[in-house]
Amino acid sequence: MCAAGSGSASMRRTVFAVAALAVAWWVASALVGSRVLPSPVTVAVRFAQVWSPALWRHTLASTARVVAALILAAAVAVPLGIGAGRVAAIDRVVTPPAYLLYPVPKIALLPVLLILLGTGDVTRVAVVFLVLFFQMYIAVRDGARSVDPHYLQSIDSLGGTRLDRLRYVVWPVVLPGLLTALRIGSGTALAVLFFAETFFTRYGLGFYIVDSWMKLAYPDMFAGIVAMSLLGLGLFSVIDAVDRRVSRWRS
Repeated sequence: MCAAGSGSASMRRTVFAVAALAVAWWVASALVGSRVLPSPVTVAVRFAQVWSPALWRHTLASTARVVAALILAAAVAVPLGIGAGRVAAIDRVVTPPAYLLYPVPKIALLPVLLILLGTGDVTRVAVVFLVLFFQMYIAVRDGARSVDPHYLQSIDSLGGTRLDRLRYVVWPVVLPGLLTALRIGSGTALAVLFFAETFFTRYGLGFYIVDSWMKLAYPDMFAGIVAMSLLGLGLFSVIDAVDRRVSRWRS
């Protein structure tokens, strides 16, 4: 019941936020002129017109790149972060380079990745991977380091294995920080992906938005922006759903 109520409240907040944004958008469009800033109705109509198949193809390309980068980042950052958080030798090897590279804007590495990996999708996935990896690694590593030794001793006294320690002690401590890092990193990842998709590709929401802008097709441009917003909303919704499902231990 609590989960259902929380979900309904979240839906109401989302609907209210969208409605408020639409009203503000409509007022701004009326003030600056519809040729520069099309109204929400114009963009919605255009969105419906171009969604299939043109915009759908670009949305699918961007979604595939983000999901691939997310899966790869989790597959590397989670075990590496847990290892660094629990084993000092791993921490000494991995964390200093991570601290050195983490503050560097990942989009600044795009030219380097283009030289090393070429102009294909691998480069775009790689730059998004870097955004997500460092966020996730540091969150997981800090969470693993903060595990209370008394909990580990309790598991050991009950005859628990290393897998039991990981499953019942380390993982519940790590998970909240990991999900927070995913929320923060996902927004940054989409921003970086937008920029990366303006180079050497003809598919993706970044390309679609910039191409529409250069053609002065402003309704199409805003339709692409709406599609990217919906992609971000989808990512956050999935993360929230995972949070509700696997973090029941917190209640």
